[in-house]
Amino acid sequence: MEVINRFFRRIKFSYKRDSIISDWRTYLMVDLSLPILQMLCYSLIAYYAYGPEKVSRWMIGNSLLVVAFTAIYRVGFLLSSEKYNGTLSLLVASKTRLWEISFTSAFSTIIQSLLSVFIGVTVISLLLHISWTTSKVLAFLLVLLVAVFVSMSFGFLFSCFILVSTEVHLVTNTASQILLIFTGANFPISSLPKVLQFIPPILPLTRSISVAQSIMDGNMQVGFLNPLKAEMILGFIYLLIAVAVLHIMEKVAVKNGSLDML
Repeated sequence: MEVINRFFRRIKFSYKRDSIISDWRTYLMVDLSLPILQMLCYSLIAYYAYGPEKVSRWMIGNSLLVVAFTAIYRVGFLLSSEKYNGTLSLLVASKTRLWEISFTSAFSTIIQSLLSVFIGVTVISLLLHISWTTSKVLAFLLVLLVAVFVSMSFGFLFSCFILVSTEVHLVTNTASQILLIFTGANFPISSLPKVLQFIPPILPLTRSISVAQSIMDGNMQVGFLNPLKAEMILGFIYLLIAVAVLHIMEKVAVKNGSLDML
């Protein structure tokens, strides 16, 4: 029972540390407005590129990317801020494993991003006259939960490289651009060069975005849960790889003395 209590305490402490909700103006302009503006930007591009009748499928894909970007940047900058403050070595030396701290931090930041997704989807749906039904809402909530888990696992994996690299922005921007290009959120995967079409199936969110787009197009099939099951399995694979990679990177950073190197 104590282990469970510590888990939720770490989530609470991580939220309090990272949150700027005490200043509501900054919270609205940074934590809330930026993801919504990002969704609106790509939705408007799709509106004029593909036409108003297809804008809902591109809007919903970018709403899922918001969750992924939050996982990548927040978890990545967690370890970076610990480096900057000179406390990363203390975390490594503590009894609590580093992967547990990173995982709970990712979990708390994802909760914040869900609020941005809900508000962003609502605002854009009103602006672009996108209609929703009860079945669409329930199906999208299921897809969103799966997307949250796989995004958190993927962000956790990329954050491991912060331990041995001083290029935090390079690592996080590379991860986000890979998802932006290869997941089918902004253009069909079939438009990619054939030599690169093997990449989307091994990336997170590709299946979640495909299912979400099918839901918005009204083409939801009976077997739509199968891609989500595959997405969940991929999320667990990413999580296991991340734990192993973090352990290796931790040892390399200790050996090279680069834990607090900026």
